[in-house]
Parts: sequence; C-alpha cells; structure tokens
Amino acid sequence: MRVVKIKSGAAEGAAIETERGFVMIKTLNEEKRSEWPENYEDYLSGGKAAPLVRWYEAGGAALLENISRRLLIEREKAEITDGPFDVSLG
Repeated sequence: MRVVKIKSGAAEGAAIETERGFVMIKTLNEEKRSEWPENYEDYLSGGKAAPLVRWYEAGGAALLENISRRLLIEREKAEITDGPFDVSLG
C-alpha cells in the first residue's frame, strides 16, 4: 500500500494510491465513517499506519479499486507533494 501527500485544487492531505488514481484519507473517512489519520506525516511512523494496512489487506484494497469515480482523484488532477511512502506490516 502506498500513501502519498497530494494537492488537488484546494484540498491537500494524505491519500492512498490506487491504479486509477488517489483516494484521500479524508474522503475515505467521510464515506466509510472511519477515523484514519488524515495527516500524511502520521503514516511515516509504523504505529499509526498499522491499523490502516490491516484494513487494506483485509479487503480495503478491493474496495478502493472499485470505489466510485466521484471519490477518486485522477492522477492528472493531483500533485504529489510528499511521498510515496510504502506502508506494510512486514
């Protein structure tokens, strides 16, 4: 799983990179009523990243790949301002 910090329009924050583009953590929290950290720097330490990685590996990856287009930020519309940071449990 790759976490990046992106800027798209007025929005800036942590996002998960998918094959189709990026899903902002803030958007994921709003859609799934989750409470993942939205600040990119929080993922640089393994402690805060581990719960998100477990979710991702337990089905979150498939959910993100099939997420609605309206929730996805296309690569052409995003500027990576930090990262990517490869996050894993291993």
